[in-house]
Amino acid sequence: MKRSGPLLLVVPSLQEAWDSAIAPWFDEVLPGTWQRQLPALVVVPTRGQANNLKARLIAKGCSHLGLRFVTPSSLRALLAQDDAIPAAEPEHLRLLLAIAASEMEDRPNESEALAAKAVARAPALLLRALDRLETAGWKFQELGLSSFAPVVQRFNELLRKCGFVLPGETDRRRLQQAARVREFSHVLITGFDGAHWAEWFLLRAAVELAENATIVLEEPRENLSDVDLCWIGSWEEVCGEAQRSPRATTALGDSLFSEMEMRGGAETTKRFDFLIGTNFSEQAEAITRQCVRYLADEKCTRLGVVFPGSGALPRLVASSLERLEIPHNDGLAHIVPGIFESAEWQAWIELQRAPRLNSFLRFLNALPDPAVVSPKISRQVFEKILHESYKEVLLDDLELLREFCATRVDDKSQSAAEALRALPFLPQHATLAQFLEQTHAALSHLDWKQHALELANVARDWSQRLDAKFSRALFLRWLGETAATADAARSAAGDHPYARVQLLTVARAQNQEWSHLILAGWNEGAWPPPAGAEFARAEEIHAFNHSVQQLNKRAARQGSQGEGHTSVRENHSLYLGPSEQRAIALRQFDVLLESANEGVTLTASLVQEDAPERFWNPSECFTELYLKTQRGPLTQATLKNLQRTTALLPRQAGIVTDVQQTLIAFNTRRDSSKPAAEYDFALRPSGSYRPVPTLSVTDLERMLSSPAIIWMKRYLGVEAPEDAANPWAATTGKWVHHWLANIIKTPDGKIFSAFPTLTKIDERIRLAVDERCAALRRLCGMVGKVVPDWWISGWLNARYLARHLGAKIGGAQGWNWIATELAVGREGAVKIADGVELELHGQIDLVFGQNDAPSFAGQTIWIVDYKTGSNRELKTSDLHDNLVKGTTLQLGLYALAMRELGAAEVSVSIISLAVKNVAPQLSVVDLAPHTDVFADLAEMQRTGIFGMKGEIRPAFGYSAPYPLATLPIDNDILEDKWALTHPALVLEKEEWETW
Repeated sequence: MKRSGPLLLVVPSLQEAWDSAIAPWFDEVLPGTWQRQLPALVVVPTRGQANNLKARLIAKGCSHLGLRFVTPSSLRALLAQDDAIPAAEPEHLRLLLAIAASEMEDRPNESEALAAKAVARAPALLLRALDRLETAGWKFQELGLSSFAPVVQRFNELLRKCGFVLPGETDRRRLQQAARVREFSHVLITGFDGAHWAEWFLLRAAVELAENATIVLEEPRENLSDVDLCWIGSWEEVCGEAQRSPRATTALGDSLFSEMEMRGGAETTKRFDFLIGTNFSEQAEAITRQCVRYLADEKCTRLGVVFPGSGALPRLVASSLERLEIPHNDGLAHIVPGIFESAEWQAWIELQRAPRLNSFLRFLNALPDPAVVSPKISRQVFEKILHESYKEVLLDDLELLREFCATRVDDKSQSAAEALRALPFLPQHATLAQFLEQTHAALSHLDWKQHALELANVARDWSQRLDAKFSRALFLRWLGETAATADAARSAAGDHPYARVQLLTVARAQNQEWSHLILAGWNEGAWPPPAGAEFARAEEIHAFNHSVQQLNKRAARQGSQGEGHTSVRENHSLYLGPSEQRAIALRQFDVLLESANEGVTLTASLVQEDAPERFWNPSECFTELYLKTQRGPLTQATLKNLQRTTALLPRQAGIVTDVQQTLIAFNTRRDSSKPAAEYDFALRPSGSYRPVPTLSVTDLERMLSSPAIIWMKRYLGVEAPEDAANPWAATTGKWVHHWLANIIKTPDGKIFSAFPTLTKIDERIRLAVDERCAALRRLCGMVGKVVPDWWISGWLNARYLARHLGAKIGGAQGWNWIATELAVGREGAVKIADGVELELHGQIDLVFGQNDAPSFAGQTIWIVDYKTGSNRELKTSDLHDNLVKGTTLQLGLYALAMRELGAAEVSVSIISLAVKNVAPQLSVVDLAPHTDVFADLAEMQRTGIFGMKGEIRPAFGYSAPYPLATLPIDNDILEDKWALTHPALVLEKEEWETW
């Protein structure tokens, strides 16, 4: 069939476009479409416009059998089927650009080195600029950004080596080759404007590939720009002078003015509403209620809910509409993760990126079957072994932890070492082919066959051509971008493309007619979108913006239609800089407002979702429209009034849920007149289930400061993970206690050993301390690493503490026998008073005795507790409050346990850097008046009624994290309930009285 010239139609409105251009095209093309050898295409910017056209055809009773509706992305995919070389994926191009930048990071020129480092960390920004410049037909060198020139030059070399070109160059090549063949019988291009300069060569290629092409453009509005005028002028340069449809005129009646206008008012045809919710949840609820109001209007033929982008708000709105069983088209949908979005894959990527303890434990816990990594030991045992090893080594390196486990003699540690040694890790640097080979080996080890199958064809065609070595971090970033199997999904109620209610983005809502519109989430920074971050520094961005204007002026020229007709030069297009993009966004907002016939609603949130304490202003479009339609400024007082008005919108009857029990619990927890009950971390008093857990001395101490956390630990079996941010304090204490325990060697079958001399104590401490450092040096030598200076510094600090405390112990007078790390509580419950007992277990640091006896019966005993902090010595004054605070409780419990073992006299002391007098400080006799404190603890253990104390997240100071989500309660209420529940565990003096 002989090719006819393309037809260009310019229409004044959407309705005119349908009546005078699009509908006649369908009437002409559709009857024989399914019989033609070549397909017919309808090219539209987004799927939303395609669904709109299909709905119009269905309304006319027409079938679109044989007609293909495509967007630019699907058109590229269609044309790429005939390409000899597949198009380069964006993630491949980002990898090549990052490799090029990483090779330039050590250049002597400082600006070039800094630019290279910036690009290596975020290559997408520069790649976007290069592609847009390529599409516009200009070279990067013309921008004058010399700092990035070496990176761009090396990137172009890698492109040629791999056989890749930028997407803009691909479109240009297709246009140059399009005149040779015909692939389509008819092509209709509609809905495109000056915002789509990136698709210029693609659309022209579609025109050239068609036997008959029709392009429908809409006249720019009053706020037209040079970009829009040049868009139309450039199409006229390609297709010839456009055929323009006359603007529709309104028949004159008896009067030139309406009654409203003659009365001095302005006639309005649509209603504007403004809704404010506190957050996304309230805003989504308000949007849903407004949808219901609009749908009840008989004039509501098409309702568009338009969002600036995807996120939580459109998901909430879609869920609310689904709950009310309102059919709609969820144009944004929600992401359904695939195998490469699973927790185990993401954890594996993180493990390869940083082979450390936490990353490995996340990976281990994410695996459905941990036996693929540790077939001989369970997940819990593996985790415990690694935690213990890390506390000993204090170097977060998986290789060192593996070697440390290998040096231990127990079978479980050996199994852990074998599992870590068998786990494949990627090398620090390699070529792409080598990385892919190692990745395949790692996936085979984990038996991830599906993952390996998906990755098999990722870079098969070009990986061998890329011989440059690069870092593991760049490969893993590329792998994370390439391995993507997520898909978009919709609920059954949201999968109706032709429904009255459409959930769309701004771009997808363009070029459609609506009876009602809801512009949702119109807060500051939503629309117009903020200018995207550029790849250059501030001064370079200024020069870049100036050069963009020059580029656009150089690309435009006077067209063949005469004076005033501008078009782009052949093989060029316009580069849309930040100012052009902002102008286009504002124009799209105005077009949306015009496209609604009956009503428009704008919604916004009052506070930011990620920072609820911050006020969130509406966008400038929201504010200006409110001022224009409501004749008043949008102040913060007005926003709060709008919020209250929004909350009064009629609600729809939803699913009824029984929240009465929740309300009872809520009120009970906040009733300060009643003691702790079943909603306050306590067992029911009348319950038959009453376990009595054996508590460690440390848990008993924490019961006084964080009873709820200990209750969850002992009765629910949950506890928050340890805070590993700064393990040095805990490990230093552990080291010091271990070194001080080695000052004696207790003979088998005996409790005590002879008290060594001060010189012997110091010698044994130094021997144990030096062995710790030597062992780590041997471990580091095995894996080719050195002990870091910061570890040596921490070790020297612990060494000083141990020797200092050892010197104080050696200075004790009047004692001949000592015992270290003496376990208590194994013999049974510790008697507090008649009928009051505590089930506990613990370990005493140091015990002095007068005689070398086989038991403690009749002995005079002195108990010493080491403190590596600045703890002060114990005093008999304020002893009750010190017990309640927990500072003296541990030694008090040890004293009672020793008395239970038959000791005649028991004294206790703390030894620390701040304690000068090394002698007994308290005796068990001093604890007698405070038996009620220990009795109340025993009652907590017996009944399981703990309660809650202290703020969950105090503004000042540290608080242990809760393992389960817990609503905070006012601290005054908690103190009142604590006093009613545990009267003996209340401070006698306020905190400020002890200052």
